[in-house]
Order: sequence, then structure tokens, then C-alpha cells
Amino acid sequence: MPTGRTLMIHPPYVHDNYLARDAPFAPDRLPFLPVAPLYAAELLERRGLADPSLFDCQLDDLREAPDLEEYDSFGIAVMGAQNIAPAAHVFQYLTADRGLSPGRVHIGGQGIERLSGEEFGRIFPGAHKTDRNSLAAFPGAMDIDLRSQLDKIGEPALRTYLAHEMTLPFSQGCMFGCSFCGAQTRARETFFNVRAHLDAACRLAERFEVSSLNLYCTSLDFFQQALPGGDLELLTTQLESVIEMKERHPGLSIGLHALTRADSYNAAMRSDHVRDLVLHAGFNRFGFGADGAASVEVLRAMRKHADTLRSDLITAFQHMEENGLVPEILYVFGVPEDTAETLAETRALCGLLLETFPSSEYRGFPAKNEIPGNANWNRAGWKGSPAHNRLLDEPDQFLNLGFETLANEISHEDPEMRLLVNHYAVDMSRHAHELGRVRSYLTLPVATPGARIMDEATLDGFREIAAHYAPDLAADLCADNLPERRAALNSAIPKDY
Repeated sequence: MPTGRTLMIHPPYVHDNYLARDAPFAPDRLPFLPVAPLYAAELLERRGLADPSLFDCQLDDLREAPDLEEYDSFGIAVMGAQNIAPAAHVFQYLTADRGLSPGRVHIGGQGIERLSGEEFGRIFPGAHKTDRNSLAAFPGAMDIDLRSQLDKIGEPALRTYLAHEMTLPFSQGCMFGCSFCGAQTRARETFFNVRAHLDAACRLAERFEVSSLNLYCTSLDFFQQALPGGDLELLTTQLESVIEMKERHPGLSIGLHALTRADSYNAAMRSDHVRDLVLHAGFNRFGFGADGAASVEVLRAMRKHADTLRSDLITAFQHMEENGLVPEILYVFGVPEDTAETLAETRALCGLLLETFPSSEYRGFPAKNEIPGNANWNRAGWKGSPAHNRLLDEPDQFLNLGFETLANEISHEDPEMRLLVNHYAVDMSRHAHELGRVRSYLTLPVATPGARIMDEATLDGFREIAAHYAPDLAADLCADNLPERRAALNSAIPKDY
């Protein structure tokens, strides 16, 4: 565990990583309050282990921090697989550029906690791996709030966070064991102190005279308690807490969204009471993880355990449309079981949903089948493979595991399948852009010179999409200049959130 005077560092956004190419610093365009390092800081402080403070690389240049040598320890938070890349650059800056001992650096977060000791050591030699479960085991860990940590943050930063989407710690754990998921699967859902977290956010908003809050709830499947074996009262109690906070802060407009499964949504919404609570609480959208719904074989291979997902989706989308809610179509193209036929079927189903339900929005991505923490990461055939070793030896390659990144040499080794996956992913994204209902933003991977990412027809479609965000870079984009424009183009493309 970090001890003494501790600097908790939130690394730069992966596509605005000024440490990677020694670029001039510019504040992140869509920064978010980094809840994970604040939560860890609060637990460390409450246990008397550390005196922590936050450094957010989204808002400030780490290279300008004058007193790093005065800290006893450093904590680096890693949210997900692609965030390993900027975390590695923060580590390298602290140890190589500033000459600090690797033994003073502690690295934690969902992105690295399932790495083996050997894997972790190759990426962060000499650093300490801090397991989130060690912090979560502290008595009352789920009941704390972050007020004391928020009080340490300056007014300009707090105003910036409030102007963008905030995270509402809601719950963790999911009863299902989807093979692609790197979060806490096959686990009982446990709830944070939702009332306290929301109240803290509302008080901040009122303090700075902000009129609205946009909040993302952390639940992996918001309505899972409605399924057999669940306790729906656990969810309704939390919804009632949200409503209570809304009524306590009547001058605020509060909008919330979360992820769910179609079957759990439908099970919950059989109750008009649950529906009314959801609407009264301020929920306005739900993202549906519907990967593989076009093919029962793919569904079974992905362990979704939902052969009726296509009909469940339609039922859920109809219900949402009738109640003024926005359904997000969360699809991935290119799981190992996909074929040319299933990819075409998935593209057709995504288009059908988007066209049939005018309130829906598309949020699809190329699949990343092996990421640290999911069931595929430790499979024989992946461990020790050239792609696996390349990730550990070249941490920048972890960018290729980002959900928004096009299929690449790491995620799709077979060149023909890689081109096919990107063809359908780009084609569907272009269609969603044409309809003006897209929330997924495809980015370019790190690629070996000469390795093909897109065929000419797909590149035409990607150029058309990129022109929405970076017309100068997209105008003459071609296979030859993709590598040199990758970083600038990815930085110009909006961050998915």
C-alpha cells in the first residue's frame, strides 16, 4: 500500500497522452472526475496509511509538477486495458525522467489487477502492484463518500468536472460471466452509498451554481436484481435514495444513464412501480450489451445465456421508446466465433434497430477478445503468443485493446478477418453518422508499417467519418499516411463516454 505523503496520479487520456510524444500540454476536452483514485485515497486516509492528494493529468502537465521528489509514494490509477499505455508513460516519467525509485510507485485499478506478477513486472519493473480487493476489504469500504477528498481539489478543477459527465458510484459485481468482460463477473452485486455520493455531487453543483448534473452509474447490469435469484428491493431502495436526493436539491436537473441487459430490463419493467421510480429518478438512457444477437451460435460461444436476445431487445427498445428513454445499441464486431455471414447479420440487425427505433443511438465497436481480466486473457494459445509478448514488451500496444480502436494486429491476427471486421464496423458507424445518432468514435490502432487495417472501400468510409471531426486530416487520408496521422487524428476524434 502507498504510505506517507502520497500523490495519486490519474494518467492522461490515451489519445491525448502528451507524455508519449513530448507534446505541448493541452487540457483534456472532456475530462471526468477520476473517482477511482479518489476512492483509494479516501480508504488509505481513513486507515491512517497515507496522506494523499490528487494530480489529474487531464487538467495539468505532470512535467510542470515542481515537488515530486518530496512525496513518499505515488499511486497510478489504471482504469482499463488501453489505459495501461499512458500509465506506463507516467511510470517512465517518474522513474526515468525524474529519477525517482520505482519502489515508491504503486499501481492499481481494474486495468492491471488481473495481470500476473511476471506480466506486471515487464511493464512496470520495480513498481508495486496494489490490489483493489485489499482496499475493498477495509471495513465499511462500500459505505464511504468522497467529500474530504473533493475538499482538497481546487475550485477551477471542480467547476471543470461539474461541466462534464460525472461518475456516480452505484454498484459493482455482475452475476453473469461473459467471456469478453474484464470487470467483476460471476459476483454478487453490492451497492455503494449511493445517497451520500449523489448528495456530495449535488452540493458541489449548488456551491458553484451549476444547474444540471449528468451522471453515469457504475452498475454492470443495472436491472440484474430483477432476474431469478435477485432481490429487486435492493435496486428500488437505491432508486428511492436517488429520488430523495433530487427532492432535497430541487433546483438541480439530474440526468442518469447506465448499462443493462435486455432480459433484465424487461423483467424489471414488468413492474410499473419500478418504471415510475426509474423515470422519477431521472434516468434518460440505457446501453444494451447485445453482442451476437444476430446469431444464436455466437451468443452461446460468448456465454451470453440468452437465446432469445433478439426478441428481448425489440421488446426492451419498444418499451423505452414508449417511455421517452434512449436505448444505446452496444454491439461489437469480430468475436472469434464470427464469420463473414454472422458479421453481415450483425450489421443488418444494428441497422434495423437504429432505423426502426428513432430514439435509439448506436455505440458499436470492434471486439477485443483478450484483455487483462477477462476469461480469454489466460487461455492457452494467447499466453506467450507473439501478440501477448508484444503487449508486455511495448506497452503502447495496449492502446490497441481500447474498445473504440479498429481491429488490429493485436486483436485480430488474421489479416483477412481484420479487414472484414473493420469493414462492417466502419460501415455501421458511417450509417449511424448519416442518421446523426452515433455515440461511438472509431480510432486508429498502432500498426506495423505495411500491416493493412482497412481495404480501400473501408478507408473511404472511415475518411467520411473522420471528416466530421478533422476535415483537414481526413481530406487526403490514405493507407500510406495513416500511421503518421494516427495520433493527431485520434486526438481530434471525440472521446466516447
